[in-house]
Amino acid sequence: MKAGTPAFREMVKTNARELFRDGKTAFFTLAFPLLFLAMFLGLGTLAAGGSYRLAVTAAPEQPAVIENLKETAGFNAEAWKSEEPPKAGDLAGYDAIVGVSGDSAAVVIDPGKFGALKDIRSALSRSGIAEPKMTFRTPDGGAPFDPLKAALPTGLLMALMSIAFFGTATPLIALRARGTLRLLGTTPLNRMTFVLAQAPVRLALVAVQLVVLGVAAVWMDFLPVAGTLRLMGTGLLGAVMLFAFGYLIAARMRNAEVVNGLLGLLMPIVLFSSGLFLPMDMLPSVVGSISRALPTSYLVDALNHDLNAAASVHSLAVDWLVLLAGALIFGGLAARLFRWDQGEER
Repeated sequence: MKAGTPAFREMVKTNARELFRDGKTAFFTLAFPLLFLAMFLGLGTLAAGGSYRLAVTAAPEQPAVIENLKETAGFNAEAWKSEEPPKAGDLAGYDAIVGVSGDSAAVVIDPGKFGALKDIRSALSRSGIAEPKMTFRTPDGGAPFDPLKAALPTGLLMALMSIAFFGTATPLIALRARGTLRLLGTTPLNRMTFVLAQAPVRLALVAVQLVVLGVAAVWMDFLPVAGTLRLMGTGLLGAVMLFAFGYLIAARMRNAEVVNGLLGLLMPIVLFSSGLFLPMDMLPSVVGSISRALPTSYLVDALNHDLNAAASVHSLAVDWLVLLAGALIFGGLAARLFRWDQGEER
């Protein structure tokens, strides 16, 4: 049976009803990722503010940048007084030093002062400097932790994993445990038709969450409107890879509670090891080596190209190729191993 046949369309409708009928599945698929994203954005907003001393190095744009920085409550901005440029790694008593050159800016900031990042970014935007033209570094040359920027890829990865794990693997396993899949196996329904019918409603949910995240990124000046298309492509490709992994988990399992426990444990491990909270070079060598072998690390890296460029490691082409390879491998294994029932021989 092919997609577009009456059987496929009916399976899509039935699958959509089943997905939203279960309150727990609906919560973890829809509400939980958005609550997680809202929590991170809230923490980032709360971290903003405070009192900061900033210097702006000599440049034709210096007076305008200083005035825009002073518009922020708590910002004490002044011109860099020395004729010599700031020394590398030395903030000279300032919380941040802003260097401006034409339409670009380089900011060196105390790593403990990340609460100023959002307002510095906004002040530079008012000065006519676009977000892609801004670079932020700590005195040691590293990228400062930005809770607002970290929230976006973290929230999206949580959303994709929730749909793939709790919204895909768990319902399929529950159907097998109830004997529903065994009954479907006695009908002319093709297994591939059944599996493919799970995709439309889930991809629609992913598209909605990508739109929400894209709007948030554009609203916070993290992403130009044109960049949302590439973000959509990364998100959809990552979703397909994670869905394939979810199908693989559900291929033969029949105890949904055990799988939920394992998936609940897997999610924070993936988040921690994918470079979201700590750069890869800060992880222990063994953990770093394992992380670099996980396709989710390449998904985060691909998201960072648009949402947090300072943290990206690989080229976008490499990230997308790894995600595509992961989707093909997981999907192929899932198609080969999927059974209507554990005792099925065919």
